[in-house]
Amino acid sequence: MSFDRKRSKGRFSGIPHSVQNTEHYARLGSSEVKLLIDLMLQYNGRNNGMMSPCHALLRKQGWAKSSLYRAYSRLEHAGFLVVTRRGLKIRGMATLVAITWNGIDEPIKVSFDEEIKPHPAPLNYWCKPKSTWKHKPKLKEN
Repeated sequence: MSFDRKRSKGRFSGIPHSVQNTEHYARLGSSEVKLLIDLMLQYNGRNNGMMSPCHALLRKQGWAKSSLYRAYSRLEHAGFLVVTRRGLKIRGMATLVAITWNGIDEPIKVSFDEEIKPHPAPLNYWCKPKSTWKHKPKLKEN
């Protein structure tokens, strides 16, 4: 298969340069960066807050449960992800997350946890002190 040099017209997974060119991003491990990219595969421009780091969705990208859990926990503690709905161990109630460099979109066919409100302004927790975060991680830090 030859490489077509024309621009692709499909969706793409992007992390803004304003995020990537920071010390905060540089401190992320390779598994955390991979998870951000894999979560961005779910992003369509209108569903920030409705992406899920569940193993059932991400195993096709090569994730083992333990490494997925560690990377997800580290991204939450680093402020790159915020949980919009805590999942339950029943089918159809997966944990949902939002990337914090974009605003949180209105939920579509799901509901967010009570304290999460859709808003166009990004939370940007990744570049703010944890003491200022309105939504604190509930998982233990790895």
